[in-house]
This record gives sequence, structure tokens and C-alpha cells, in this order.
Amino acid sequence: MSTWSAADVPDQTGRTAVITGASSGIGMAAAEVLAAHGARVVLTARNAERGAAALARVEAAATSAAPALVMLDLADLSTVNAGVSDIRSLSDDRIDLLVNNAGIMASPLEYSAQGIESQWATNVIGPAALTWGLLPALVTTAASRVVMVSSLAHFGGRFTANRIDADVTGLDYNRWGIYGRTKLANLLFAREVEKHFRRAGAATLAASAHPGFSSTNVASTSVERYPEAVQRAAVAAYGAVGQPAAIGALPILFAATAPGVRGAQYFGPGDLFETRGAPAKAARSGAARRNDLGALVLRICEELTGVARPAS
Repeated sequence: MSTWSAADVPDQTGRTAVITGASSGIGMAAAEVLAAHGARVVLTARNAERGAAALARVEAAATSAAPALVMLDLADLSTVNAGVSDIRSLSDDRIDLLVNNAGIMASPLEYSAQGIESQWATNVIGPAALTWGLLPALVTTAASRVVMVSSLAHFGGRFTANRIDADVTGLDYNRWGIYGRTKLANLLFAREVEKHFRRAGAATLAASAHPGFSSTNVASTSVERYPEAVQRAAVAAYGAVGQPAAIGALPILFAATAPGVRGAQYFGPGDLFETRGAPAKAARSGAARRNDLGALVLRICEELTGVARPAS
């Protein structure tokens, strides 16, 4: 695994991969690799211009079926519901891979269309609604996978029901604290989805991955409130030391395609404290292993989406 690269992705011909947040960074890099290996890639984006540019790049990389673009904003559940219908129609209800990659990091306090704090809405609630909506197309597709993209920041995540209630309403707003808690919630959600698959006897599995310290435009949202000169310096520094998005995408691609991946496994870069390098098994916090917190995340997702998880 220590030398695994994009060249090691197995042939994906005939397979359909759905990747959220594919208009830039990690998502676009993963989409290009999967398309180059034969997959039909369905990209989701919330900005039409950026989505069209990404579609053109992925189309240029494709070696088999042409990619498709679905406009979808995870912070607006109405577009998630519409996106579910569009994706299922485009894929003829055959989805081999769902990569829940889209996310925002430490953004200024904003609210979703449904009044939920934007990081929880984009990073957790929207992906949960999308996953449950696409589940019928996943579980009827042999050897399908769901991949949740988490972060090293999950180690700083701690929450209770009261803490989540405060987070989603924007009380006592701490954007870095909330980011860490949403990334912890991603890991917990993946474990709960995997449990659902096992109870249901499905051939689908759920795994997680993180990109380490990678240079993507998600960093720009974390410094938006600072003076412009500080923003430019911070983004430049991030770009200088972060590994390229194409390398950061490798753990996600490994979780999505490598033979032998088991349900609930977690992958990240293998070098320099999981900040860079080829894929390896990643460490997770004690909180990320707690069944009670996983059940709490599911309950919160149900309450805020209005979408009940499918019965096992």
C-alpha cells in the first residue's frame, strides 16, 4: 500500500461513480482518475460555471462513458432531493461508487436554506440525505461502495446532543471546533452506514478516507474574515506546503476501488503523521469508535433531514 498510486486503480469500465464537490480539488482529481480508468463519473457541483469547467476536464480524461454533471448544493435539502432523482435517472439505478467528498472548512457563520449552520449542513446533513436517497441504487449494485471523506481535524471533535444543538443553531459559534465535530460525524456516519449494510445482508460496504494536508481551495474559506493581505499569505503558504490535490485524492481512490478494502476501514496518507504520501490505514480517535455517538449522529441527521434511514 505504501507505493499505491493512481496507476493502481483497477479497471472501472461499466461502473458508475458519483462524486460530490467534484468541481475542484480532491473531488475533481478523483473524478479524472476514475474516468481515465473507464468509469462513468457523475459529478455534482453547486456552481454552474465551475461545474461545466470540471465536466470538460473529466470528459477529456474519460476513456469510456462520458461523464455527467448534476447541480446540487448539499446545504439546500431541496436540491439534494432533486439531485437524488437526477442521479438515479442518469445512472439507471446502478451506482457502484458514492464518494461524499464535498465539504467546507471553518467558514464564517452562515445558515443553510433550512436554517442549519452551514458546516453541519454541507458536511454532514446533506451527505446523509444524499446517501439515504441513493441507497436503493447502491445496494442493488454488486460490490458497490460508499466513501465518506473525513479529516485529521476529527481528532479535535467532541460532542453531545446539546453541543450539536448549539452548533446547528450557530450558538457560541466556533468555526474550527464545528469543523472538527463535523469531520468526526463523517467517520461515525460511515460506521453506522456499514452496520446498516451488514444487517441488511447487502454486498455494499462503507469506508472512510482523508486527504492529509493537501493544497485545495477549501483553505480559502477558513481565512475569509481576515484582511486581504493575510488571506493571500495564508492561502499561498497552504499551497506551498500542502501536497497536490492529485496526491491527496489517493486515499479516497484507494477506499473506493482497491481490492481487499473492508467495511468501516479508514485510510489516509502514510507519511509525516498522515499529512502526505501514498495511502495507508489511518488512525481514528476514541470518539470515532463510540457506538452511542454514531447513534446520535443518525438521530440528528433524521431529525434535520426529515429522511428516515432505510429499515435493515
